[in-house]
Amino acid sequence: MKQIYSIILFLIFISCGNDVQKVESKLKNQIKNLSIELEKATSELKLLKESDKEVPRESCENESFNSFFWDFMTDSVFQKRRIKFPIKYITWKTNSNGDIDLGGETDTIQIIESKWKYDPFYIEIASERTQVYDNFQLKLRPSNERLLHWYGVETGGDAKYYFEGFNGKWFLTAKEQLGD
Repeated sequence: MKQIYSIILFLIFISCGNDVQKVESKLKNQIKNLSIELEKATSELKLLKESDKEVPRESCENESFNSFFWDFMTDSVFQKRRIKFPIKYITWKTNSNGDIDLGGETDTIQIIESKWKYDPFYIEIASERTQVYDNFQLKLRPSNERLLHWYGVETGGDAKYYFEGFNGKWFLTAKEQLGD
């Protein structure tokens, strides 16, 4: 009888050993796969950090954008002094009749100083909304760029004004007018 119990225990032990080996093998594979995923994630994180390096603080120390923009919006002489001419202007192309072809192809024009018209930035219009972003990618982070995006809630207007900091001062460098 002892021999039968010994044989049964031996068989149980061997069968458990196979299950333990299967579980151990499965766990080793999972650890290997997780290690590979961790290496990939670490590489991707490193690339993201390199591609999104913060602009050095000293290059972002411009005058207050809000103060600058108030003067830019309300003073025509100040506005003209703070534009880097010729300014790139993007708008809709005109069709053969000379009408603006809304939603068609865009046209890029260079505006020289003598052709610039004072822009009060819709200061008296209540149905429009303005959003200022701190860079051209519309992400909020320190930068030497500001994007003023004006859009008409009821009017269909859509304009973007691109500002850049130079030697501690803000300047308008491009304008995009693609609204109605």
